[in-house]
Amino acid sequence: MAYLSLSNVSKIFGATAAVENFNLDVLKGEFISFLGPSGCGKTTTLRMIAGFELPSTGRIEVDGEEITYQAPNQRNVGMVFQSYALFPNLNVAQNISFGLKVRKMPAAEIKKRVEDMLGLIHLEKLAGRFPAQLSGGQQQRVALARALAIRPRLLLLDEPLSALDAKIRVELRQEIRRIQQQLGITTIYVTHDQEEALSLSDRIVVMSQGKMEQVGTPFQIYNYPQTQFVAQFVGQLNLLAVANVDLEKSTCTLAGQQIRFDHSQNRMISETPRLAVRPEEFHFGMSDRHNVLKGKVENVMFLGAVVRLRVDIQGTLVSADLFNERTITPPQVGNEVTIHFPVEACWLM
Repeated sequence: MAYLSLSNVSKIFGATAAVENFNLDVLKGEFISFLGPSGCGKTTTLRMIAGFELPSTGRIEVDGEEITYQAPNQRNVGMVFQSYALFPNLNVAQNISFGLKVRKMPAAEIKKRVEDMLGLIHLEKLAGRFPAQLSGGQQQRVALARALAIRPRLLLLDEPLSALDAKIRVELRQEIRRIQQQLGITTIYVTHDQEEALSLSDRIVVMSQGKMEQVGTPFQIYNYPQTQFVAQFVGQLNLLAVANVDLEKSTCTLAGQQIRFDHSQNRMISETPRLAVRPEEFHFGMSDRHNVLKGKVENVMFLGAVVRLRVDIQGTLVSADLFNERTITPPQVGNEVTIHFPVEACWLM
């Protein structure tokens, strides 16, 4: 049974639908990410769950209770913002205890709850510091602890890591997931960062222009995208113009070379079909079992763990990824190369 349920939820601003017919059931303890570009409606949906925005239509329930038009302070929801939103005149312990004091909890219970939260975020030794004396990552941990201290029914996070540098983001998202799983709290996480969504979530809701494009596990979203938007937005993707499409035989031609594709993954095929292949599906050399293409290396980009090559296949540019191995010299610009890729790794869109 769903713990959080959004049924036909929409939000209209003037003549613009920021969110349209949003339907989602979330299980208790599940970690859900809303993923999409700026302006897709993900934050507006989060704010409707929190009570900061009221839906134009639809119904929101938590644990069987309708909260659609409840005030934010009646929902018992914890919210973590991108901007931390800590009180600068209060130290770490006082920031964490703020919501508990507003609820007029006994002093002994507040003290115990604050100690528990400090242990949870590993900042026991910084309880007396003020926000200005903390790093960005430490401030966001305090904001997370403050949201959790009230023992909310839901934890909502609105792009909480976007203001931090890359290394801190990776560390802190691991902490968020650890804490979420330790407490078993139902969590909604808003982000435009696909890596965050893929690494954190039990399920991902991909959104575009106020609508849900696809809902699924990270594995499903990445490997089996249901729309062209999802395929292009999540991960890197080659979309290659093909001709002579034969759906019965599951074949087509790319730059005059025959390609077999996975017909089971095909979506609606337009008059200008594109062959979709992830860069990591390409391998260099010949293969009797795979599709084979011949071309010339146009560009080589070193990306750390991956070396990305752009291969010119008779005027069609293909991105192909190689794992970085120190003992192997990747092809160089101008080299003639042969690449192969599995039939099941490509589909028509």
